[in-house]
Amino acid sequence: MATRTLARGMGTFFKDCIHPESRWSECPHEYKIRYRDAAGEQTEESGCATQDSAIDRLTEIYAAERAARRLQLPYPRPEIPIG
Repeated sequence: MATRTLARGMGTFFKDCIHPESRWSECPHEYKIRYRDAAGEQTEESGCATQDSAIDRLTEIYAAERAARRLQLPYPRPEIPIG
C-alpha cells in the first residue's frame, strides 16, 4: 500500500491492494483518501474510482475546511473606557 501525498495539510490518496503503485491505473480496486477533519482526527473515505476523483475530493474537503477557518472570528476584545 503506497501513499501519494499532495500539498501539506491536504491529505493523501492510495489503494489498499497488493498491486504496486505503477499498476494503479490498471487496477480495478477503488482509491481511498485519508485526511484530518476539523477536529484534527484522522478520517478515511473510500469509493473514488479514479486518481483524479480522489484528488478532486481531497481538494473539495480542503477548500471547505479553509473556508470554515476563515469564518471563525476571534473573541471580541473588551472595550476599556478611557478617561
